[in-house]
Amino acid sequence: MEIPKASSLILKHSLDAPLAGLDTVDRREWPPVAIVFWAFRIMVGLGLLMLLLAAASLLARLRRRLFEWSLLHRFALVMGPAGFVAVIAGWITTEVGRQPYTVYGLLRTADSASPLDAPAVAASLLAFIVVYFIVFGAGVFYILRLMNRPPQPGEAGPAHDQPMRAAGITPAPQVAEGAN
Repeated sequence: MEIPKASSLILKHSLDAPLAGLDTVDRREWPPVAIVFWAFRIMVGLGLLMLLLAAASLLARLRRRLFEWSLLHRFALVMGPAGFVAVIAGWITTEVGRQPYTVYGLLRTADSASPLDAPAVAASLLAFIVVYFIVFGAGVFYILRLMNRPPQPGEAGPAHDQPMRAAGITPAPQVAEGAN
């Protein structure tokens, strides 16, 4: 699909601005094109699938079949990690696409490497891993403990067999007429 002059408008803020292609750049300055090509397509493809899921969910909602449409539920389940994968694909597109530069035309990636020794980087990485595992582990332990607790005495169960619409409804205590 092509939208004429859209890239000129986005990149140069003019409909008629000329854009230099990759063939105008010295081959030694090219990023790994295949990685950028496929990462971008994965990102856009997943974005379109997420839009399809949203449109199908809206259609099912309008037809009052949102809770009964098992194929939609399976599609939504499969699409669960799609946002994360699309973000990672976008990150790969950005980072690999700028190679061999950190700052285009000014700083090459090879020249912007940190002067730290490998053991210092490894110690820092290990500290991050340990801290994140402790925090994540504590969060998972707490959530699983909450889920394992049985209902408390006096707790009312669900009033209906079907899910209720609650969006936009704010519960408030009833105020008696004439009470101050």
